[in-house]
Amino acid sequence: MIYQKKNNGFTLIELLVVITIVAMLSTVIFQGLDDARKKARDAQRLADFASVRNALNLYYSEFGDYPQVAAGCCSSEDHNQHFEDVVQELVDEGFIPSIPRDPRHEAGSYYMFYDYGDGPAGALMVTYLEGVEPSTDGPNSSCRPFTNNWCSSTIASTAYCLCNTR
Repeated sequence: MIYQKKNNGFTLIELLVVITIVAMLSTVIFQGLDDARKKARDAQRLADFASVRNALNLYYSEFGDYPQVAAGCCSSEDHNQHFEDVVQELVDEGFIPSIPRDPRHEAGSYYMFYDYGDGPAGALMVTYLEGVEPSTDGPNSSCRPFTNNWCSSTIASTAYCLCNTR
């Protein structure tokens, strides 16, 4: 009588190959998912800025001026507070439903407002995009009016800047 060996399971090599393939596929999928999340957050930032710009234009049409920015300079937190103060005025007057917040909700993740008064820039809203490569042109029609800062036309960055918002 000849005994035959039954194959009831996988060999160690087969299991290792399957585990390796699954690990590689999950890495590719999670990387793609992370990129999609970055682009979605960037789309939210662009939409937030477009809403604020439209609300500022409506405010100007109604009152003939823009909301005033309190004194205080020069940290990112100060400029984030300026953004929130300006937008709060828009909320109070009914031009926008609520103050938009950066979708990352992390420290250092801001919407900023810089008031340059009657200078050529007027006022500037700035945020940073995640899903773009640093450039000097500026992502998505960002204005780049200055040199040597976050909205530079000579220094590559991911800053998204809206100029002349006053």
